[in-house]
Amino acid sequence: MSAPLPLHRLVERMNAAVDAPADELPVLVTAALEESVARPDWLTAEQCRPSHDHYTRHVLYGDPNGRYTIVAIVWGARQRSPIHAHHTWCGVGVYRGKINEALYLDNADGGPPVLSNIAVRGAGTLNFDHPNDSIHRIANNETEPAVSIHIYGVDRARITTGVNRVLGWA
Repeated sequence: MSAPLPLHRLVERMNAAVDAPADELPVLVTAALEESVARPDWLTAEQCRPSHDHYTRHVLYGDPNGRYTIVAIVWGARQRSPIHAHHTWCGVGVYRGKINEALYLDNADGGPPVLSNIAVRGAGTLNFDHPNDSIHRIANNETEPAVSIHIYGVDRARITTGVNRVLGWA
């Protein structure tokens, strides 16, 4: 019997993760992503193609029970997200290339968030955030595209409205 395809294996591991006790979720999601990004040949060419205008989301899988959605995000050269937090938990694995994550702190005066750190995340780098756990901006500061795999604790139908809490600052 052959090994399951990488996406099928990721789905199997995610089903086990969301069925496990809640305190195990970060470790199980991160382990599932680690296995997936260790094999950088399973996304199609189309799923790795950047847009010229903005970063591109490719939904790879939506759990039929609405517990999570797996997305490949392609970051073209110099593309970035807005400053945002997440309404839901999120696991991220860098599949190809390098991305920068600028981390911010809330501004006590009500102004723009304050930059606190920049983490450079190369292929194989993993991260997990709880809902509203951090404020950040993801960017590809390189000249070649980068691809990251994101798993959000939200139904596929809400992937564009139920994930990011955009803070409105440039």
